Amino acid sequence: MAGTQAFWIGAIRGDDGEDQGSAQERYGEELRKWRHAFEAVDGEPAAGGITLDPLHFALGAWEVATRPVAEHAYVRRHPRVLDATCHRPEEAAGLLAVVELAAPPQVGLPAGWSSWQRQEPTYVPPPYERPTALSTLELRVPLPVDGLPTPTHARAEGLPNLDDAQASLEALLAELNAVVNPFLRELEEADPAR
Repeated sequence: MAGTQAFWIGAIRGDDGEDQGSAQERYGEELRKWRHAFEAVDGEPAAGGITLDPLHFALGAWEVATRPVAEHAYVRRHPRVLDATCHRPEEAAGLLAVVELAAPPQVGLPAGWSSWQRQEPTYVPPPYERPTALSTLELRVPLPVDGLPTPTHARAEGLPNLDDAQASLEALLAELNAVVNPFLRELEEADPAR
């Protein structure tokens, strides 16, 4: 478990019998499957058909690393993180992150009512037959793109470079953690049922 860190990469040795190297190999396999997310468009700088635009490349790396269909997600998240997206908004230049957190109710609940329950690896609502009040906190954060690394080269024609994807992902996670971690600490302190 990563404490109050919102996002971290891959498996931690022993948390599910897998080491960081195995997680990175799987991420490399996913990059090959989802290479279309890295195809250069609209006159972007490219190498081997892969974008060298830092934002486009980072968004591709994020998409592949956070796909929910993977048995073991490459980017793990704190149990309170219900959803997290990163995208380029149409109405503005740059990067927008939207992170939804499970939050304790802001009002006292009447007797018999329930709220979020911690069930690894996340918080879940109680069964439907119980009266339930669920609070969420949605963070919408423009993130700086000037710290994103510029991809260096394609691994092969049409294949994103794993090292470049890893670097882009680490830069994104550092920005997200800087924003989300203070909220997680406050939520964990405010919620005695954690």
